[in-house]
Amino acid sequence: MSNPIRIVHIGLGPLGRMLGPYLTEKDHLRVVAAVDVDPEKAGLNLGAAYNLERRLDVAIEGSLDAEMMENADVAVVTTVSDLRALLPTLERVIDGGLSVISTCEELAYPWDAEPELARRVDDLARANRVSVLGTGVNPGFLMDFLPVATTAVCRIVDSILIERIQDASRRRLPFRRKIGAGLSVEAFQERVRSRQIRHVGLTQSMQMVASRLGWRLDRTEDIVEPVVARTEVRGKDWSVQAGRATGVNQTGRGFVDDREVLTLVFRATVGETQPRDRIRVIGTPAVDLAIAGGVNGDVATCSIVSNAIPVIHRAPPGLRTMVDVAPISAF
Repeated sequence: MSNPIRIVHIGLGPLGRMLGPYLTEKDHLRVVAAVDVDPEKAGLNLGAAYNLERRLDVAIEGSLDAEMMENADVAVVTTVSDLRALLPTLERVIDGGLSVISTCEELAYPWDAEPELARRVDDLARANRVSVLGTGVNPGFLMDFLPVATTAVCRIVDSILIERIQDASRRRLPFRRKIGAGLSVEAFQERVRSRQIRHVGLTQSMQMVASRLGWRLDRTEDIVEPVVARTEVRGKDWSVQAGRATGVNQTGRGFVDDREVLTLVFRATVGETQPRDRIRVIGTPAVDLAIAGGVNGDVATCSIVSNAIPVIHRAPPGLRTMVDVAPISAF
């Protein structure tokens, strides 16, 4: 590419800062502006925020302005998981003429869960001739795009089991807190009721898979439960007492005519002994694909986002999903 794709990076929390080196190591990408609402980050050199050993010619701003958007091509948004909360930012950058890649889980496939919002974003993107994509490792790849791709070798698909079993000991502290590791069962269940503990996007993954297989799901289930330690579990800088939660087990089920055609199991615990990613297609032929040890979610999400930028920069206008854009690869 002769001219690098110019990026405005919005959201410099733990994931955003982790993403930074991936955006700055590629010659075809250039971060030209960065925005975060945290006043303590205002004016900070972006190289420091990204934990780089060098300074960048960008200082973090507290808000997005027209000049930033005029000098950029794509907005990378790493802020929230909730689509409604993201909407004002989306509308601002789309109206500013920028294509968007966001790690917002609910943006990965909002057509069934939030059809009005999906149409609103799609219409606005088409009117401004830009593209919008929600992606990451999950949703966006392991529990939706990859299962869809796996069925390409099948003549008939009867049902699919998708598992993502993670050892959260290797993940960043905010992720371990997000899955409730160390909480009492009562505190865990209270956070489930208040929707503070759940993997956001499991239903969207089911709907994305179903849409590509021509299945119209009559209903879905999304069940969140604690995984309880039978004995004390210890790590380098953490411990979980027996009887407390080591993490979360979440099961999504999709039904067609009361037949369970999709089963998605997301489990993330500290001290998980058999981490793996697995796709089991029941059909003709049957396919059983497993990644021993599983995929590191932080590395994979940062890689997918950075690798998707050239694809979404060239994609047709509108709200896109990982199953309707050109294949994304390392570049």
